[in-house]
Formats: sequence, structure tokens, C-alpha cells
Amino acid sequence: MAAQMPLVPDEAYYWLWSRHLQGGYLDHPFMVAVWIWLGTALWGDTPFGIRFCGLVGFILANIWLFLAARRFFPLHEGIGLRAILLLNVTLMASVGLVPATPDSPLFVFLCLALWALSGALYAREGYAACGWWCLCGISLGLAVDSKYTALLWGVGLVGFVLFGGRGLWRTVGPWLGGICATVVVIPTLVWNDHHGWAGLLKQGGRASQWHPSRAGQFLGELVAGQLALLTPWVAALCAVGLWRARHEKRVLLWLSVPAIVLFLVNVTGERIQPNWVWVLYPILILAGAAYGQRIKGAVIVGGLCTALVYTQCLTGCLPLSSHLNVIARLGAGWDGMAQDLVREARTVGTPFLVADDYALASILAFQKPAGLTLIGRDSRWGYINGLPQKTAGTALYLKDEHYGPARPGVGSLWRQDRGHPLRLYSLEVRHNLSGWVVQ
Repeated sequence: MAAQMPLVPDEAYYWLWSRHLQGGYLDHPFMVAVWIWLGTALWGDTPFGIRFCGLVGFILANIWLFLAARRFFPLHEGIGLRAILLLNVTLMASVGLVPATPDSPLFVFLCLALWALSGALYAREGYAACGWWCLCGISLGLAVDSKYTALLWGVGLVGFVLFGGRGLWRTVGPWLGGICATVVVIPTLVWNDHHGWAGLLKQGGRASQWHPSRAGQFLGELVAGQLALLTPWVAALCAVGLWRARHEKRVLLWLSVPAIVLFLVNVTGERIQPNWVWVLYPILILAGAAYGQRIKGAVIVGGLCTALVYTQCLTGCLPLSSHLNVIARLGAGWDGMAQDLVREARTVGTPFLVADDYALASILAFQKPAGLTLIGRDSRWGYINGLPQKTAGTALYLKDEHYGPARPGVGSLWRQDRGHPLRLYSLEVRHNLSGWVVQ
């Protein structure tokens, strides 16, 4: 799947990050860029190379989740295998983790942190416990270096240590873990400090929006999206499991509550993207495997859903419209469109192609159109070191017009998948456009 599925624009954006490694970026911390840099060093600038480290990481995440489940619930027979089965039949894991996004390293390091935490709580005190706490802190720090939502785990864990009733705050281990986590996130903190805390402010500013009249709609979309991505049966098992864990394994509830509260606050202001909830998945899967009953049906239903989605992605057997066929809408036809743009630019007599949309500029840059210089005008590019600024005297200006219709008096171009139109773009000749050279 990782080798065959076409690259989507956000992946191309992160691929561009990997060509300019630094301590952070406007949208996310640096970890996904490092992973892509490593993968492409081994396999080249290909979809498989870009996704390679995510695939290896997911194998490790399964192992760590398996071990964490066995240590958290030693009396539950087959708990490790149950956790792995439930995880792998969710669409979020089996399909959502194929693209190279910050969610991949986030999930991997959260699973490692969960395993380390299980070891720390099992060892309780002594040198062994200190070692596990340090590993837990390092893992959480790496998760924060992947995506800022991992901070929510840190908040929950601090609450558990201070108020969980086990007196952990009196031991050395949690404090050593906190120091380790702080050290690991120094690159992310330093980058933010040098850029006016732009990354943290961009993500933290979401909670300040206020549209309470649409809260019901946003909450409904959130619930429906998670039912689809977890698959309904697995979602029910996870919800029941998390509720039952409040007695025997309260640490799972402590870890999940900050994220749940934040999402409930956020629905009063904006739509919650389905992948944001990914930070809760290790906890949900663990609770569902431990306390959910009769997982066989959930595994069968989830497995069939996954097989159907994989078949559609790889063969396109169902004649879906471009609006419903998400994989084609995001990833198909970019190579052909890049060639069309090269021809259009030659006809106009300019080597410059300008786009305001960062995702559009990124995916076209990945195609490496011969003879074209891509100029992006989104302010995001200003946060990437090494991108030169340029003013184009005459340039082709490209804009996404979605599904049309074409604007009168303006040139247009359809991106196509095997002859079927997917998306309409307008083309205009403009002058004196400034931006960053996307390369």
C-alpha cells in the first residue's frame, strides 16, 4: 500500500521539510522531517522512501503496545494479542498511518512511553523504576517533538503522579523522567523561542475560537468520524473499556482526560479533524482490549472494512466520484498536471509558476517539473531556512477552483485520473509576484 498509493500534498510538504532540516516548523515539530530524510536516504524520493520509517515504526509500536498490555493487565489472558488485533483493524491505523504525517512518529513514541510507564509502575521504586521513568520521559519528549498534542499526555501524567493517590511524587523516578522529557524537547523549544513561539501559538490558538451555535454539529462530526475510523464495534469496545478502567487502571483515564476535555472545548469553536484524536488511540485500544468482551466480531468487521478500503485504493474497482474517492482526489494525476503546466509555461514564455496554496506548491515541487521555478506565497515558507525569496516579472498564477465551473476569461486546467477529471485549476498570467522558491 505504501509503495502503490500516490503521494498526497501534505506528504510532499513534509518531504520539503526533510530537505531543510531544522528544529521545528510552523505547523509541527521536526520529527516527521527527520523520518522522511532517513527513508529517502535509503529509498530515494519515492512514496515508499517517504513512508519507510513510518512502516518500521508501526511494527515497533505494535510490539511496545503488546508488551504494555501484558504488563498493565497480567491476569488478562491473551491481552497483548487482543490489543494488536484491535489496533490493526481500525481504519485509522491500517489506512491512516500509511501516509507520512506527524501522526506516525507520535503514535510510535506514545506506545513506547506507555510500555515504559507500565515498567515504571510495576517496578515501583529503585534503580529499575528510575530507568523506566527516564525512558518514559524520553519517549514523551520525542512524541512532543513529533506533534504538540503529546503535551496532553504530559499534563495527564503529571496529574497522576501528583494526585493519583500512589505517592509517586515522593519518589525520584517521575522527577528524573520529567528532566529527560525537558531535555529531549529542547530543539523544539529553541526553535519556537527563535520564531516568536509561532508553532505553539498556532496550535494553542485553536482553543480561543468561539462558535457555540455550531458546537452540536462539530461534536456530531467528531463522533461520526471516530466511529468510522475506529470502526463502530471497536469504538464501542474502547469506550466501554475506558469507562471501566477508572477503577482498576486509573492511569489510563488520567492520560486521556486532558485530550478529551480539550476536544470538547474545541468543538465550541471549530471542527475537530479526525486525526487529532490519534493521541488517544494507544489508551483506547489498551482499554478496549482489556475490558471489552467478544472482540472476534469487532476484528472480523474491522478487517473486512480495511480489506475493502485497501482494495479500492489499489484497484479503484468501485466507480466513485472524485468527491468521494479521497485517495484519487488527493493523490492522482499530479505528474500529468505538472507536464501540462510545463507546456503552458513554455507557451507563455515564462519559467515561473506561482501558487498561494502551500499544499499545491508542495506536491508540484515533488514532481520536479523540468524548467519550472515554483514560487510559493504562503507565509509558511518564511519559516523554512534556506528557501530563497524571488520576484517573478511574469509568471503563471495557479489557483485551485475545486470542481468548477471555470471562471470566464481565465485559463483553466483539469487534473485527471485515467481520463476522468478530478479537480479544476485556473491559470492566469500575472506580473511582479513575490514569494519563496519552493525547492
